[in-house]
Amino acid sequence: ITILTKVLGIAQHARKLGSVLQRAFYGSSGRVTLYDQRNFAGRKLDLTNDCPKVSEKNFSQRCNSVQVENGAWVGYEGENFRGRQYLWDMYERGEYNSCDRWCSSTDQISSVRAVKQENSPARVHLFERPGFSGRKMELQDDIPNLMTRFSMNRIASIRVLGGAWVLYQEPNYRGTHYVLEKKDYNNYMDWGAQGGTIGSIRRIRFN
Repeated sequence: ITILTKVLGIAQHARKLGSVLQRAFYGSSGRVTLYDQRNFAGRKLDLTNDCPKVSEKNFSQRCNSVQVENGAWVGYEGENFRGRQYLWDMYERGEYNSCDRWCSSTDQISSVRAVKQENSPARVHLFERPGFSGRKMELQDDIPNLMTRFSMNRIASIRVLGGAWVLYQEPNYRGTHYVLEKKDYNNYMDWGAQGGTIGSIRRIRFN
């Protein structure tokens, strides 16, 4: 019995160590809470992992407020991470007391996933033409108005070299938006848009 107890103890310790190392290597997904009413009231759903169907968690697809404890998350109007997307991160303390705070005119959220977090310094290249050609802009910080800063508001391809970013169709971080993680986007369809109009861009805050 003593030997078995020791073996079980070692196994449990190994699992805990493995979990810690995994979080350190990949980044913790964090925690987010969805509420079906405004101002963090009503039924709630706590998530620490991706959820392709909130309906399977006994939560209605109506979401009117969100609190982010840490990490960054994307809510989708459709199940299985499809349809229009909405970012919830630690920008402005991660508190969204109504759906208009995440630039939405509807309260429908059907799936939620965590934004991938990695530790490279935030850096992104924006190109005016597809295939990473034409005029190029390199950014390392938020730009509330691309037209004012660079006299451009149409972007056709993007390389995210570090961090995670969110593009907005309108200036000052408003309107339809798209989450960009570390990879190449050969054209605007790669990030889910129907056109290349971009008004502003900012870094995603994880903590």
